[in-house]
Amino acid sequence: MVTIIDRTLTNLKTNEINSQDLNHFCDLLFNCGVTKIELTSALVSQLKSPTLAGDANMLNHPGNFFLVQAVDPEHQKIWRLEPNELLEKSLPIDNFSSFHNQKIRLIGLDDLMTQDYPSFFSNLLNSGADTFDLCPGNHNYCATAIALEWLIAGGTSVSCQFASNHDFAPLEEVLMALKLHDSTLFSGDLSVLNELRCLYEKISNDRIAQNKAIIGTDIFKVESGIHVDGVLKNPQTYEPFNPQMVGNQREIVVGKHSGRQSILYKLKEQNLSETATRNLLKQIKGRCTQLGRNLSDWELRTLASEVQNDYKQKICC
Repeated sequence: MVTIIDRTLTNLKTNEINSQDLNHFCDLLFNCGVTKIELTSALVSQLKSPTLAGDANMLNHPGNFFLVQAVDPEHQKIWRLEPNELLEKSLPIDNFSSFHNQKIRLIGLDDLMTQDYPSFFSNLLNSGADTFDLCPGNHNYCATAIALEWLIAGGTSVSCQFASNHDFAPLEEVLMALKLHDSTLFSGDLSVLNELRCLYEKISNDRIAQNKAIIGTDIFKVESGIHVDGVLKNPQTYEPFNPQMVGNQREIVVGKHSGRQSILYKLKEQNLSETATRNLLKQIKGRCTQLGRNLSDWELRTLASEVQNDYKQKICC
């Protein structure tokens, strides 16, 4: 197993977070596979007692803390604090030095994927450091790949941030990559990610993009006719993993790109008659183009009723 450190809470404005949400957020992070949660002393003071066990003198530590899960003598899960003793460094790839017996967190390296990263990782692993945590920057959107390559190369610790857009490797992407690459490196339950996303948006007042990889609300919505036909026959043609794995679900939506298979599926889903499907498809495309968006289920039912009533009248005439 590898060590996954989450830095989300130390990089958010958490002045107004309440203890209940803080505890819940930490619970979800541990459930999804995080090993250590980085906290400031202010956040530690907001954790609800008696969840937190350990030495009270620990709070005199001047820097940040790591929250870890442990098991007490009665086999109950408890939380403990560790001082964050990692020394942050930004190391140029061509200026390597020895780190004998040091505890290092390496930051930056945004463009490492364009360089000889296997040799660089090998040098790090043989540097004699007591701990080497990699926290790659994400300004070139390569942090997830760098983190995964580091762990595959033999690295044992990475730092991430949930839903990170630029600064660090997105936690949810690293966890999913680990699960799909080698599940023996990972034991978390990713089905809590949807709940974690909702709570993150609440405490950060930051709306996560609907198309965000792994946790976006719309990434399993399917509209195009050929995509719907394919995903209904074999979900693996368009889905890299089961939506339920991340607490999401597949949704067929109707819009201007929908085809006959999409309409038949939606009519069957809502127990509507399949008569006049061709006329209904034309009406849907026209209505969606006019509105500039997809139709809701209620709008589809209304339109289907109108088209089918009109169809019956023409048959009678």
